[in-house]
Amino acid sequence: MGKIIAIANQKGGVGKTTTSINLGSALSSYGKKVLLIDLDEQANATIGLGFSRELIDISTYDLLVLNVPIENCIYKTNDPHLDLIPSSMKLAKLETDILDISNKELILESKLASIKNLYDFILIDCPPSLGIISDNALFAADSVLIPVECEYFAYDALTQMVNKINQVQAIQNQKGKTLTIEGVLLTKLDNRNVIGYRIMEKVKELFPTKTFKTVISRSSHLQIAPMQGKPVLKTEYHSRASREYRELANEIITNNQNIMEK
Repeated sequence: MGKIIAIANQKGGVGKTTTSINLGSALSSYGKKVLLIDLDEQANATIGLGFSRELIDISTYDLLVLNVPIENCIYKTNDPHLDLIPSSMKLAKLETDILDISNKELILESKLASIKNLYDFILIDCPPSLGIISDNALFAADSVLIPVECEYFAYDALTQMVNKINQVQAIQNQKGKTLTIEGVLLTKLDNRNVIGYRIMEKVKELFPTKTFKTVISRSSHLQIAPMQGKPVLKTEYHSRASREYRELANEIITNNQNIMEK
């Protein structure tokens, strides 16, 4: 049975999509079967894996609104272990189009039930908001990975994200389900800036057992790779950015193996 991880933070620009693409690729490099679901109307994860959002025929909108079978929404990428359910601009009108649907926050959860056992990990790239799209991701997920940029305003937004997770967890508890924090991922660290290290310490104080050991540094390689429609592991395998995402993937795999063995 695969694990569903929502990659979420209501603040934009903290590295959600970058992490979704490159963590998916890194997990794949360890032989894990991965599905990435793009739930952001900007479709950056879709573009970052080499697809044109204008040429996408079936997207997450069709999955959530038009009831297209999930098997028909899955695209193969150039990586044989990494699949994608892409996004499109149509997702911008999802909230209006499902307004009258009952239990609309549970649509994605019901869709994923039929394919969860086909993947080791299902990663959900969430939009920078806490609306109904993010609700679908959180209710479908087993855990949440929270990217936090190493600067003050991103740190400040972390508490809001945790409050949202707690709200969803309270509802899930009543149904006998759980939603945990997979980990807090510090991103965009500039090792020339002392503020970044101060934010790191504050986050570790707040989440001493949930902050990943791996820290993602600010990197030009991470900015260039999406322009080529590839993860950084495919463009600059020996770069620091590639190494850090492989370390993150290994940390997640190891943590989950330890949990299963307990």
